[in-house]
Amino acid sequence: MVCGVIQARVFATRLPGKTLKEIAGKSLLAWTILAAQSCPSLDRVIVATSSSEQDTPVVEETQKYGAEVYRGDEDDVLARYVSAARDLNLDVIIRICGDAPVFSPWVCHGIVQEYFASGVDYASNTSEETFPYGTQVEIFSGEVVQRSWELADLRTDHEHVTPPLRRYPEVFSCLSVVAPEPIRRGHYRLCVDTQRDYEVVCEIFDQLDHEPDQPPDLVEIVALLDSRPDLTEHMVAGSQKYSTSRDTELGVSTVELALAYRDEFYEVRRG
Repeated sequence: MVCGVIQARVFATRLPGKTLKEIAGKSLLAWTILAAQSCPSLDRVIVATSSSEQDTPVVEETQKYGAEVYRGDEDDVLARYVSAARDLNLDVIIRICGDAPVFSPWVCHGIVQEYFASGVDYASNTSEETFPYGTQVEIFSGEVVQRSWELADLRTDHEHVTPPLRRYPEVFSCLSVVAPEPIRRGHYRLCVDTQRDYEVVCEIFDQLDHEPDQPPDLVEIVALLDSRPDLTEHMVAGSQKYSTSRDTELGVSTVELALAYRDEFYEVRRG
């Protein structure tokens, strides 16, 4: 069983309360949940939040949109994933950040398929920063993330969950999935960390047609940003506080994501 696990909390230093900020009539978290739920490769969607009382609104919003809730460690996100994997007996986990309102279900679908086809311990589109920020997908088993705990000796391991999986290629086999040209914009920011990020995402939702329960499509988003330098002038490569690429060892197997996965996704949507 493949489970999307969305990490989300109310607390945020740069944009307080961003998880529940409204975008086109729904919260940021709601859009992330809805996108994950529409991915045909996912069997369950779980929001992993903290046991703190301040995150009770996250629980309520999660339940409103029909996703499961897991409450764990307030500050140690890796511990939250490890305990969720153990307590919920999770088989395969898709790590999704809760600040991703334009999370792409077809990108997720494709990376899941590449993970199973390759037989690796860990597959992601984060090892090389070719996808826009906010469309990251990381896949690993519950058993693998529990094994990684013993190697998590840095503060960033506990904050960002997966660095040990990339840092120890002699222990964990990895696959790096890179973006096809129409969406190969590694410097575009579609995550929401700042007020400017939020304003840009609101403009994207306003300018592009999309289904009521789906964010705009990633190909169309990139095309819009390509045509609107006023929305991208603040976007630069390496703008995230933490870069996953710095953990990646040389020689990791790489595959380019096929746009055919986008066609498969929309075929499923059409029924």
